[in-house]
Amino acid sequence: MPAFAYVARDNSGAMIEGEVTAPSQAEAAKIVRGEGKFVVRLGPKGTRSARARTAASSSSSLPSASPAKAKVVSLSRGDKYRPEDLIFFTNQLAVMVDTGVSLSEALDACRHGGNSPRFAKALETVIDQVNAGCEFSAALAEHPRVFPPIYVALIKASEASGMMGPMLERLARHIQLQRETSKKIKGAVTYPIVMFAFAIGVTVFLTAYVLPKFSTIYAGREDSLPIVTRFLMGFSSHMAIVAPFALAGLAGMVGAAVWYFRTPQGRLRKEAIQLRMPLIGPMFHKTYLARSLHTLGTMIQSGVSVLDGVRLTAEACGSLHYRQMWLAVHDRLETGKQVSDALGEFEQVPKSVKKMLSAGERSGKLGPVMARVAAYCDSELGVAIKTFTAMLEPAIVMFLGVVVGGLVLALLLPIFTISKAMH
Repeated sequence: MPAFAYVARDNSGAMIEGEVTAPSQAEAAKIVRGEGKFVVRLGPKGTRSARARTAASSSSSLPSASPAKAKVVSLSRGDKYRPEDLIFFTNQLAVMVDTGVSLSEALDACRHGGNSPRFAKALETVIDQVNAGCEFSAALAEHPRVFPPIYVALIKASEASGMMGPMLERLARHIQLQRETSKKIKGAVTYPIVMFAFAIGVTVFLTAYVLPKFSTIYAGREDSLPIVTRFLMGFSSHMAIVAPFALAGLAGMVGAAVWYFRTPQGRLRKEAIQLRMPLIGPMFHKTYLARSLHTLGTMIQSGVSVLDGVRLTAEACGSLHYRQMWLAVHDRLETGKQVSDALGEFEQVPKSVKKMLSAGERSGKLGPVMARVAAYCDSELGVAIKTFTAMLEPAIVMFLGVVVGGLVLALLLPIFTISKAMH
């Protein structure tokens, strides 16, 4: 049975160096964590100590580029890229590696015309580097816009444990789940935006184009018109004069808002608004929490150290606020705290989740417990989206009825009044 050298921190934060015997690196990490220690670095026992390897390597678990010469294909920002390419590539590679196909042959088989331009270029470079003797994880690390850091870190862990096939399957499931969650939240937010934009468009059309047609019909009878109709006709008459300035001002405001929300401070402010909105806020909270727990749980189960897993989770959670939370958790873990204790200081994480994570740490099953908690958060997100949609549909119907129906009624009501007066 192979031996693994590790560097870990105890509850007091002191650095500990030791060895453990286990069937795989993932099992070795579980044994160390089961002793109440926090893994900083873990690898096969070699000529150098684990502490020396830790000092020689960077704090990141990502591999560095190999010095092997390989053909490098530059990626431009204009190249199209589909996230589905990575999912299909990972699934295809997992099947071939599991069936005994060599990595070089499996990568070569993933070349096909259906790949997007950016992914195809990145894959071409990876294949050349692997054929030149570069590690697979190091070759992937050269393309962070195609292969995210968590992807590279898990591939590196699978290279050390010799379990690349199962790891690729786990990665494919993880990416697919993140993709489906993003689609759910985007669909829930896009629906009301489209409907309200439609209502505003209809209102502008009726006011700018339909109302002037009725002005000739109602000419000379303004005193007998309802107040609402007179107001709309006055608004329509001034709209032709004000519209160019209003559109210019609106375009300027939209441009300024887009520019501001692209800045770090603007992104933080926009996200804070999203998280505090009455109905949409809880959905975003559940999305970011589920994504974070899925990511960290997957990495811990794959043998990645807790510190590295938390750091990569901060980069992969997709939220600036949750990124700050996970970076703060990382700092507390370095002082010897457990994950559940470090998360206990943040309101974003429900108490029930903290208790379940604490139980997982005591039992040495933090990774599986995180996966189950993340699945629970996903189900809660699905319920929240259904509830939000169910509440929003009648609200949108009422809004359309009041605004559009009110405009139509204000236009047609005087016709009936005038016809009665003529009789």
